Amino acid sequence: MISIIIPAYNEADRIGKSLEKLAAFLKNRSEEFEVIVVDDASTDHTKQEAERFVGKIPNLKVTRLEKSPYMGKGLAVNKGVLATKGDIVLFTDADFSTPIEEIDKLLEKLGSSYDIAIGSRALNRSLVKVRQNVLREYMGRTFNILVQNLAGLRGIVDTQCGFKAFKMPQCRSLFKNEQVFDFGFDVELLFLARKKGLKIAEVPVLWYNDPRSTVHPIKDSYRMFLDLIKIRLYHGDKNGSLLDKLGFILYEYRTFWRFSIVGVSNTIVDYGLFYLLTRLAGLSYLTANPISVETAIIWSFIWNNLWTFSERKVSQPLATRFFIFQVVSLGGLVLSQLALLLFGEFLGLYDLIAKALTIPIVLVFNYLLNSRWTFRDISAGQAKWRWYAAFILFLLFIYLILTNLSALKAVKG
Repeated sequence: MISIIIPAYNEADRIGKSLEKLAAFLKNRSEEFEVIVVDDASTDHTKQEAERFVGKIPNLKVTRLEKSPYMGKGLAVNKGVLATKGDIVLFTDADFSTPIEEIDKLLEKLGSSYDIAIGSRALNRSLVKVRQNVLREYMGRTFNILVQNLAGLRGIVDTQCGFKAFKMPQCRSLFKNEQVFDFGFDVELLFLARKKGLKIAEVPVLWYNDPRSTVHPIKDSYRMFLDLIKIRLYHGDKNGSLLDKLGFILYEYRTFWRFSIVGVSNTIVDYGLFYLLTRLAGLSYLTANPISVETAIIWSFIWNNLWTFSERKVSQPLATRFFIFQVVSLGGLVLSQLALLLFGEFLGLYDLIAKALTIPIVLVFNYLLNSRWTFRDISAGQAKWRWYAAFILFLLFIYLILTNLSALKAVKG
């Protein structure tokens, strides 16, 4: 069986014409076909238009994706492909920019030694009957240069043509491992295929550009580049090239890097307010420090909750998380005060230098406790909160002792 996937978003005015062409094409075919139209949360009548062809096209299914943060053509293709029964799967654009008759060129390659066959507009530009505007062509060529270098897909000159076919026994795992569903989903599939050692054939095909397709030159260029970075991060290999190893490290320890980035912004808030309170408001550094730290704590919780640990499934409600974060941050505050006291009172360091030295200490402390307690993933089991609370109380006890020693030192002095 050959499965054809048609992702469609707001294609009510075009999907009917495409399915009419497909119905006529399939009448003359001896192979068994399955057709799945995936409505990508359209706001028009795309689904209803496609459903008119149920019964006219053998084995036609029309499914709909609801709106989600991962919406995009790549997700529609992914859901469609993973629902197929065919040994060979082809996905094609809803407007049939590449005529469906070109499928035989891809099937011929799959019938030989290739696992994947992809349509290409760049191998024979005489087959491009209606061209894109100059800006889009320039963007496409620039993107391909980045693809060949950042994604290691050298030799493939057009990764974005929406006409690709796969042998599913060899390629199903590619779709199961997808994580990029925006512009870069094609690149990710081919990247994973190369890593798996699959053979890819690039085939020149007829192509008619639809002028209604729009690409924003700045916003979409940024998204394309970002997708390439994501691919290297998501699929890094600790035993691979230097770029693979870097991607592996950055992605494997992403919560710490994110926490550190939030920590940098948190430090700016903390340090900046500390400076204002001590230099402009005239507060002592031991009085100003709790105020600046607490302000930074609130800032830090917001961003760590929304970004750093956003991938974790945390059982505690938001209010509980904020309370635990405050408790952990109290420990960080005590540790900050303790370190500040040691560096300032006992070692005699300049207050701003003493403050700077406390920052990395508190950063590591806060990350470890928040990672294992506040934002603990439910798969990691229950947090040993009693030990964490006892440790914070121990720090507070040490701080009180040193505070008394500092007071005695001042009296004797």
